[in-house]
Amino acid sequence: MSPCKSCREFDIRTLLFKSAGQDAQSTGLTGRLYSDTNDYRPPIPFFHKLHDSIVALKKSAEQGCETCELLWVTWIKTVDKPDIAEDWLDKTFQGEVYLGCSGWIASRQGSPYITLGQKTANGTARTLASFEPFADRDELPSDGLNLLGRSIYEDPASKGCLAVAADWLDACLNKHEKCSKHTGTEMVLPTRVIDVGDENTPPKLITTGGRLGTWIALSYCWGGDSVFIHNDSTVANLKAGIPLEKYPTTLRDAIIITRALRVKYIWIDALCIKQDSREDWAAEAAKMREVYSGAVVTISAANSPSTQSGIFSKRKLGISKIGFDWKTEEKSGKIYLRSGSELWDHSLQTSALQTRGWTLQEGLLAPRTLSFGQQQMMWECPQHQEDEGGRITQPTQEYRSKGFIQQMLRVGHQEVTKPEPTLLEKLHIRTPKTEEWWKSLGIESPYDRWWEIVEQYMTRFLTKDFDVLPALSGLARAFEPVLKDQYLAGHWKKDFMPSLMWNRNPRYPADNSSRFDPTKPSEYLAPSWSWASIIGNLSAMSTTWKTRDALATSMLKVAEIIDVHTVTKGDDPFGQVIGGELKMRGRFFPIKVLPPVWSLDNQFPEEPSDLPKLSPFERIVYNSTRTVDVAIYEWYQSHKPHPGQSYGAFEIVRWKGAPGSGLPGSDFLMLESTGRKEDEYRRIGNISVTKNPPPKKEEVGPDSYAFLMLENEAYEEVVKSKVKKKIVTIV
Repeated sequence: MSPCKSCREFDIRTLLFKSAGQDAQSTGLTGRLYSDTNDYRPPIPFFHKLHDSIVALKKSAEQGCETCELLWVTWIKTVDKPDIAEDWLDKTFQGEVYLGCSGWIASRQGSPYITLGQKTANGTARTLASFEPFADRDELPSDGLNLLGRSIYEDPASKGCLAVAADWLDACLNKHEKCSKHTGTEMVLPTRVIDVGDENTPPKLITTGGRLGTWIALSYCWGGDSVFIHNDSTVANLKAGIPLEKYPTTLRDAIIITRALRVKYIWIDALCIKQDSREDWAAEAAKMREVYSGAVVTISAANSPSTQSGIFSKRKLGISKIGFDWKTEEKSGKIYLRSGSELWDHSLQTSALQTRGWTLQEGLLAPRTLSFGQQQMMWECPQHQEDEGGRITQPTQEYRSKGFIQQMLRVGHQEVTKPEPTLLEKLHIRTPKTEEWWKSLGIESPYDRWWEIVEQYMTRFLTKDFDVLPALSGLARAFEPVLKDQYLAGHWKKDFMPSLMWNRNPRYPADNSSRFDPTKPSEYLAPSWSWASIIGNLSAMSTTWKTRDALATSMLKVAEIIDVHTVTKGDDPFGQVIGGELKMRGRFFPIKVLPPVWSLDNQFPEEPSDLPKLSPFERIVYNSTRTVDVAIYEWYQSHKPHPGQSYGAFEIVRWKGAPGSGLPGSDFLMLESTGRKEDEYRRIGNISVTKNPPPKKEEVGPDSYAFLMLENEAYEEVVKSKVKKKIVTIV
């Protein structure tokens, strides 16, 4: 069916040129995400009146206008209501229906979105849906190409689709000034690689012996146990060559992509590391930084949950076959719309690959990433980010920015000297001074970027718990020469004191069968003072410590770190640890009793009737450990009972005005005795108390009033306490 009269009259070219021709404005926003604040073009929501009402749009779609059908179907999917009646639509979504365009930051979004919206009774715009305008790759218009996306291939394995990837790589290697340090020149190959062969030669495993070459790395999900791996029983066949059709689908597709990019070698962990040798695994895991940072590009199987799923998934594009005329004096071309809800950045964030622990550093260390998502390919390098649909954009998650990581890797290869430590550094509190090269990237400190990465890493899952530090070791190795600091089981020595105040949020069972996921570490992971010591989900570092510049002026008292060290399993200081100690001197507040530990049999522990009388501070500690999910979960994860066990709160810092709140307060580590040595403890959580302004009961309510008053009493108890400093060892 032909488009309706209103769709035929819509001049999409004039709209897009009008949007681009507006004077650039400031967003009025600040911060690293908005460094280009003077590059904003405001929205044009009421450019073309499409229909008198939302019901009129629905009827036009039902009468055969395919464009109206695309607009209607895309929007109605977002309305969470069954059995939608026309009278309900008329009452709920009143207003004329318009086509217009979004506001946009040209250097970040590349081009605006076409918007379907309504003009409400008070004249404001209500956006219903967003769409990306694009042109067919074989029928591009004569102008405005920078305002339009490109058609997406239905088959990602097609020659045309893979040619787009090859063009991205070629442009990066030969035209990108920022990427010139990673030009793909030959480097020392990893210990083993797969020679991908060609149509007449099967792939085979080779031992490189230190020769030079260019390789691609694969980042993917194993998806459980795989039998197609490198071990004593398979190595002979891998070296002799196995026909490509016998490879698991994901690995086979990766080899096809490598051939299409005209690269001879690919590195795949399952095939290039001996999976039945812990020694070989440890040795090769220590080289992850070199493997991924040295690869000319890393293929990211973003939409593949296992080796059997494959990279080349068929795409359901869902676009209208009827386009809008691109009205020029020359022959008019056609411009089409597709849903703007499938942004490449969102697709990457929610892909199967983003749930796995190992793949985080694989993607971050890579100078270039070619990702295959559910709907399209995506390219990322330090200078350019683009999706197959032609949209040029930038990651919304700052930790993923390749500019910082690649610059850090370059700096890390230069000769550096460690300066004399400042007073703050001697207290294990890093100085607020920063280096110019990262300030130019809008980053206050590399330590902040490290913790952003750790926070993201906490959300991910590992098949083997003991990989928690090895799976981050490549990134730690990259940070070390830039920070000029000692790495300690996920922490840094100069930044050690602030980093003690971490939390791990609970993990919850998918079937809601219990309050928390009861899974505990299967073996020793790290000292209890390290965030890597327990299993848990994402939790930001304590906001009290986030604004670290205030540490120099807001501290009243701080505990002293006498010694901290770790014991690694092998020679890799960034790998698996088997022990560690933190020795500190500070005020230790004995805690008489803590609530029962959470269990499947006691999911909501009650306060016992024979509870001894508690001081205000002890009451705050008890209530928190019984009622706050994070505290309950960490207590469960960390607790190891022994006869005669004792507990305490160790004061880390006293604030004149804490950076997070500006209020006086104190931060504590919660400790339990190990039963092995005197004054040897295990971290089981942390707690803070604050001196709050006097509350008004009628304004905050009785419960909040009681809590605030109790917390104030607890703070006064801490301040006036005569407890003496003691030395504790935390393991």
